[in-house]
Amino acid sequence: MADTLGMDPARIERLRSPERLEYFHPDRIWEVLKPAPGCTLVDIGAGVGFLTLPFAERFPQAKAYGCDILEGMVGLLRQDAAERGHGNLEALLMAPNSIDLPDNSADFITMGQLHHELDAPEPLMAECKRLLKPGGTIAIIDWADADNGKSPPVGRRVPVAVMRAQLKGVGFTGVDTHDVYEFHTFMTATA
Repeated sequence: MADTLGMDPARIERLRSPERLEYFHPDRIWEVLKPAPGCTLVDIGAGVGFLTLPFAERFPQAKAYGCDILEGMVGLLRQDAAERGHGNLEALLMAPNSIDLPDNSADFITMGQLHHELDAPEPLMAECKRLLKPGGTIAIIDWADADNGKSPPVGRRVPVAVMRAQLKGVGFTGVDTHDVYEFHTFMTATA
């Protein structure tokens, strides 16, 4: 039976592991995106808040939404945000390809290690385009399409050319890659 709450203890431990910071540190994302005070971030597939919590802490004048389809993950993120005093972070339960936020409400959208799990990414990318303000940025950080000792096996990785075509297919422009991580592709595009 599927774990619809997302409460598998081994998975949660992996997602919170400090070892992840060695090869996937969130600060590198903010160095590329350069968020301004008062901006709004939507983190899709937020899980336990690996990207969302550090963003809320580093940018206390910004608004952060951590969105996930797993009720248990959203609950953990809410709890951690409250315990850390991050009143600028709201955890939202989302439906597949649908987030209950208004059009043009985000300056940035992040999707960290999520893209390879999507069966049909285009509807979610179209939802991201709807959520982003004109000129807003989506940042997709996912496993590199390479045999590097960390990325999943072939068939579970998404080539850069495929991600680029998917983003352009739903109307994103300015698609670019950033050589930031050893084991990940980091791609941005503009709404």
